[in-house]
Amino acid sequence: MNKYEIDEILNLAIMSKTPYIIVEGVDDIHIYEAIAKSANTICEIYAVDMIEGLAGGNDGVIEAMQIVEALNLPAGKLVEQFMMGIIDRDARFYRNEIPNSPSIFSLSYYSIESHFVSKFTIKPTIDQLTRISVLDEIDIDSIYIEIGRRLFDAYYFSLDALKNAVDPTYQSIIGYSSNIGRRKDANTVSKLQARKHDLDIFAVVHNISSSVESMRKFVKGKWLLTAFVEEMFVEIEGLVKKCKGSAIKQCRMCELDNAAPCLYQLRGGVTKNSTYSTIQDFVHIPDFDYLREALKAVEATAKA
Repeated sequence: MNKYEIDEILNLAIMSKTPYIIVEGVDDIHIYEAIAKSANTICEIYAVDMIEGLAGGNDGVIEAMQIVEALNLPAGKLVEQFMMGIIDRDARFYRNEIPNSPSIFSLSYYSIESHFVSKFTIKPTIDQLTRISVLDEIDIDSIYIEIGRRLFDAYYFSLDALKNAVDPTYQSIIGYSSNIGRRKDANTVSKLQARKHDLDIFAVVHNISSSVESMRKFVKGKWLLTAFVEEMFVEIEGLVKKCKGSAIKQCRMCELDNAAPCLYQLRGGVTKNSTYSTIQDFVHIPDFDYLREALKAVEATAKA
């Protein structure tokens, strides 16, 4: 199948009065389609590498929208009425490289994966991984706080990588191609600890902290979501013991008979890897509200 021409996409958007959204990769398409569906909007989602002459990634999205903006549109028509390119915030934010273009929409967090690092994904994840009822009460806040505490080992790891992306003279220990699993490696931790003072100064300059909210903005999204899922999985695995010991509100089975099978027991076949995929189905959470509003806005202008 031949790739699409960018002017062809614009013409389709204008003729059909349907917004066409350009995203950075094919892996993002199903997420944005689900977000659009949750917003009750009708739009077409295209990965930029489906377009002739353009590579994937944020640079490709930016180039695509620059090409479209240079085209001659019918009188009274603007590109942003019919098309929107969505880019990650990523390290370019800290290099002041976010394009000032009405047709380009920058995410509020590092990448689309960062949005799932949220306390609002914890309850639906537990519901999916265990046999607990969706109606059962769970202290989500305490679980989220504990996960956040455990995510600290990703803080300096990610700061080092970010500084390398921002400062061309900096010789980093960590690169964005590194595996997030290295954050627990004793040798890596020791090397990063030796740079703690300089990294702390860098963090202050860029208004960065070790809070989960801040980490959602500067930590590589796939890294943070991987670490978040790993730590959440540990917390969920520990719920049976807590339930049996009445450290949390007991499930209905344990409340009736403490020797009975606990409803917090993980379902068969559940793994950390499968949880990483499962959590990305939860686009209904408030963290995506601003994206829903953006899609609704461009749909309204396309139909006008």
